[in-house]
Amino acid sequence: MAKQRRILRLQQLILEVAANHIQRELEDPRIGLVSITRVKLAPDLSQAQLFWSMIGEESQVRTCERGLQHALPSVQRAVAHAMQTRVTPKLQLIHDQGMEHAQRMEEIFTKLRAERGEDPAEDEDLLEGEDEDAPEDEGEEDSRS
Repeated sequence: MAKQRRILRLQQLILEVAANHIQRELEDPRIGLVSITRVKLAPDLSQAQLFWSMIGEESQVRTCERGLQHALPSVQRAVAHAMQTRVTPKLQLIHDQGMEHAQRMEEIFTKLRAERGEDPAEDEDLLEGEDEDAPEDEGEEDSRS
């Protein structure tokens, strides 16, 4: 269990250091607004996969990916300095397409709602917990009294 906690702690450290370094230290115009979404660290600390995401056209994403690959040694140095472990994992950048998939799904749902003539605001109210069919909690008394 202690080893798993250590891995989780180091993954969080790598995520924070890499994200901070990419956003604040790199001045490559190819790199736009990038988010490091998660880090997967090997149990032996030999490798770490950095999953990144950005919203934009496919050409912008490819350009950003080239910029990130070019900056990878710099990110690697920053992570090694922050980790202060005997072994520093070799970083690997992986484009996380989850945000793009979610955005495409939302566009599909919006298009379906428009075809059906539904109001998209109704769905947002349901997501916020304002269900019209749910009973109100008015007049409930505390059962401990």
